[in-house]
Amino acid sequence: MASATGKEDDSSWFTVRMKHPMSLDALLQLDTSTLIAEMARLEDSIQRLVRSNLDILQFLQDEEAQSDPDSNLPLIEARDENLVTIETQKERIEMIKWCITRKTRRNGADNPHYQLDYSDSSAPPNIFTSPPNPTQSQPE
Repeated sequence: MASATGKEDDSSWFTVRMKHPMSLDALLQLDTSTLIAEMARLEDSIQRLVRSNLDILQFLQDEEAQSDPDSNLPLIEARDENLVTIETQKERIEMIKWCITRKTRRNGADNPHYQLDYSDSSAPPNIFTSPPNPTQSQPE
């Protein structure tokens, strides 16, 4: 599979799966402190989105027996949008980590901040049921 740069995948290239506001090339132009600040901003955003989805789930569970399911559709759509945003932001954090490694020629093993693992979230599994991948074409 080819990476975002058009080269075949190997350990020196990062494969981008989703759409992002900045390319790897643009991220590599930023200084390391800016990249670290952006990573912190994205981590905070992910935490807020997870909390929002927990609130939405709690509301839907509380209202489930007494409300019209169609009235909850906007909340379900918001939750699904949050899930896509969370996945996009997780990937952007990985892109930034890759860029920092490329820029510093360090893998971050000496800094626990770079060892964050988002593969297992503490939120209940039904909150993280993945919607369709936004980069895949949808049937018309």
